[in-house]
Amino acid sequence: MALRAAVIGLGIGRLHADRLAAMEGVELAAVADLDAALAEQVGTACGAAAYADGGGLLAREELDFVSICTNPATHLSFTRRAAAGGVHVICEKPMAPTLEDCDGMIEACRQAGVLLMVAQKKRFEPAYRFIREQSAADFGPVRWAAATYALGRVAKPWFWAEEDGGGPLHENAVHMMDILRFLMGDVERVYAEGGNLFNPDYPAQVDAAAITLRFAGGGVAAVGAGQASEWGFATEHVCFSHDNAVAEVDGPFDAPSRLRYVLKGREEATVEREFADFDPFRAELEHFADCVREQRQPLVPGEEGRASVAVCLAVKESVRTGRVVRL
Repeated sequence: MALRAAVIGLGIGRLHADRLAAMEGVELAAVADLDAALAEQVGTACGAAAYADGGGLLAREELDFVSICTNPATHLSFTRRAAAGGVHVICEKPMAPTLEDCDGMIEACRQAGVLLMVAQKKRFEPAYRFIREQSAADFGPVRWAAATYALGRVAKPWFWAEEDGGGPLHENAVHMMDILRFLMGDVERVYAEGGNLFNPDYPAQVDAAAITLRFAGGGVAAVGAGQASEWGFATEHVCFSHDNAVAEVDGPFDAPSRLRYVLKGREEATVEREFADFDPFRAELEHFADCVREQRQPLVPGEEGRASVAVCLAVKESVRTGRVVRL
């Protein structure tokens, strides 16, 4: 029997709806968005019921899981409603604006006995998966990393609100903090310099920073992140130095498709690989559907989503206080 799924929030959620509608073994039963016309449009295209209220969708539909793709300030309330109805939850990043909200989401799902996954899609990217696999094999652990991850302009008030999206160093940079944690382990301390460098319309929010991370395992990373580029020009570039190899992952912003690596001492034998046409949205949704069927923990449970949010909050705290922040 097919799993019955729904999507609440049809910004990035439109991509979730498209993938779920085409997925074998899953029935996209319903979609919801505050823009009723958009909900009707997507519902018609995907063969799903349309709602202008996510709460109404959860009250009326019998579901196996729901994809919550609304703005972060609403993630806790929708997660609690879904969990109370016995519905498993996959929630878009960032998990929530605060650690308290993250804890509330984890506890609601724990008490209800439902799964909770945060949609940190970079963990499914083939290039980064290769780095992780080789870190436990021939390459050895990552000791040093340097990343450039700067996005273009975003003109959405919720994105910049401290109590909601938290600005680019929270809403977006959480992707980079999460993949570095996935590859290098827990972050021990953070120091960052930055400020509101490019967005005077949102003067209270930190929009860009140069960040240093010290990991509990001894590794270090430097990250340039925030709204410091332009769409169409922005790229993603991460260099890794392992015990036995050097590697680079790069490509268009948020779509890293190229991998280069070489074993140390064998620089004449550089290997290049291209991962074209990979769809991380489909991969993470297929993974979560499998977890629901098999009742097993997902790759990014709530605790992992919370830990990445904690790093982003520490980055902004360090910028604002000028101090090293320990986690």
